[in-house]
This record gives sequence, structure tokens and C-alpha cells, in this order.
Amino acid sequence: MLAIVEARYLFKKLTTTEELADLVDSVCTENYRLDKLQRKTHVATKTFQALRIFVNNELNEINYGLILSHYYLKIGGRIVTITFHSLEDTIVKRHLSGNLIEYAANPLPLKYSSHANVDTNLVKEVMDSKWKPLHKHVLVPKYEEVENNPRSRSAKLRAAVKVK
Repeated sequence: MLAIVEARYLFKKLTTTEELADLVDSVCTENYRLDKLQRKTHVATKTFQALRIFVNNELNEINYGLILSHYYLKIGGRIVTITFHSLEDTIVKRHLSGNLIEYAANPLPLKYSSHANVDTNLVKEVMDSKWKPLHKHVLVPKYEEVENNPRSRSAKLRAAVKVK
């Protein structure tokens, strides 16, 4: 990202995606990357993905969408998600397992936990998941599917039922 800012300052404004791809290519040490199918991909691919995620605020939108889906679904309602990279999948997995960031333990108070009164009902309520997974493990495409549809190679499908 720093190279993009420096190039804009030193040279000229970037006006096409080809100019941006060439800039990324010029600062990368490797000529190409290999995907899961061992095909060559351009070094700028991840940079374009990162810019798209940032500009579209995609990670916050996924988080907000999952919060809204829990709010609007009735008990017994089902949610199905498909994610295409680990950042998205981590957010979905945390929502569906109940391990949301705002519930994460702060390590400092744990040092003094022997001196505190612990409300076990509150701990149980916070730790209980709002969703019950429909499958034990995440579903990923089989080899045949990836051969027929290479874009499916990174897809992960999760499904759950709202329980509270």
C-alpha cells in the first residue's frame, strides 16, 4: 500500500487498473503466485482483493448482516452462508459458534478471578451459542466441483438453526 501512495506522489495519478497492477508487479519480488490448482495468478490479485474489501467495507457488512439475520429470524429459522476467504469465514464461524469478539475474556481480570464472585448463570448465558450448526464440519467443494468450476475452490458453506 505504501508503494501505491509513493508512486502517486512521485510520478502521477493512477488512472487504470493496469497501471496499478504494473505498479504492484514492480514492487513485488516474485513474478507470479500459484493458486490451489497450481495455476499462475498475477501478483496484484491479492492487492486488488484487499482494496475491494476495504473500499466496500465488506467485513463490517458481513458482521452487520449476521447480526440482522439473527434479529429477524424466528427461533428455528435457518441461515446458510458461503464464504470465499478466511477473513469472511472467521467472522461467520465466530457468529455461528457464539465466540463473538465482544464476549472475549480480558486477561487482566482473570489474574484476580479468585477474589471475585462469579455469576455462573451470566457466564453460561454469554457462552451459549445462539445458533446450532446443521453440519459437524464446514462443507467445501469436492475435487470434481473445483475442476468444473475453479472459482469454487475457496468456497466454504456453513448452515445453522437459530436456537435463541
